[in-house]
Amino acid sequence: MGRTGNPARLAIALAVAGCLAVFLLYTSFFGGGRPALQPSALRQHPGQEVTLSGMVARRLPSVGAAARFRLRDVKGSDAVTVSYRDGLPDQFKVGRDISVDGRYANGVFVGKPGTMVTKCPSKYTDKKTT
Repeated sequence: MGRTGNPARLAIALAVAGCLAVFLLYTSFFGGGRPALQPSALRQHPGQEVTLSGMVARRLPSVGAAARFRLRDVKGSDAVTVSYRDGLPDQFKVGRDISVDGRYANGVFVGKPGTMVTKCPSKYTDKKTT
């Protein structure tokens, strides 16, 4: 004897699947993520919260509790001064690629505490063959 399915179950399952599909489409088109920029593109977004990515060019003297450094384009020479009021990650050093959220104002990028991430260089270089 065949088992007959409950049409209400099917309708609920289809409604849930439809809601999930609409949510995925909405977030992919209108997700509202913040733009990821390098220092050369930063000046076109004053006051807007962005994710800044680049290479640490040099450290600057701290101002109060804020660590300061120059961040430059990974493949380029444009750079910006970054002020960051939080502990620097252990892997932070000159030559390391980082990303940090924050806002650009008055010629300085002010990083949001707790958002700095260093990129491990071994993950982004070709493996040497022996």
